[in-house]
Amino acid sequence: MHVLIAYGTKMGGTKEIAKRIAETLSAEKFAVTLRDAKEMTHPEEFDAVVLGSAIYAMRWRRPAIRLLKNLNRAEFTRPVWLFHTGPLGDDEANDPQDFPPNVEKLTAGLDVRGRITFGGRLPENATGFIARSMVKQGRSGDWRDFSEVEVWAKEIARVLGQTKA
Repeated sequence: MHVLIAYGTKMGGTKEIAKRIAETLSAEKFAVTLRDAKEMTHPEEFDAVVLGSAIYAMRWRRPAIRLLKNLNRAEFTRPVWLFHTGPLGDDEANDPQDFPPNVEKLTAGLDVRGRITFGGRLPENATGFIARSMVKQGRSGDWRDFSEVEVWAKEIARVLGQTKA
């Protein structure tokens, strides 16, 4: 079973989560391809897709949205899992965030098996006006919980194991 792990990221934090998912699925003996969503045009060659995006102001990164559109155009009927990253701060990092309306619309015809929100990361050296402002306000840090990521990835492996049996 060949699984695509794709991500849309701005500062690399979402890529690191996708990489951990890929490593976990590989350890569970699945063939895995890890790619930036902007590099993916033909997702139909995969048996399953895990797609994640950083979320900013209730918006996913454009490459992740484009990949969802490609899945729709291809009438992808195999399992899909979605995650997004972004909540910052001790009080917000573990709060699930609704998926943006355009993501919900694009996934309506897909076999979405799971959705999750992971805490985000804002590095001290973040670029961009809003990110720099947040750093100045003391909002930098890393709220990603990689043990939670691994638990979620192992659940994906369990479900995929049942699918291929």
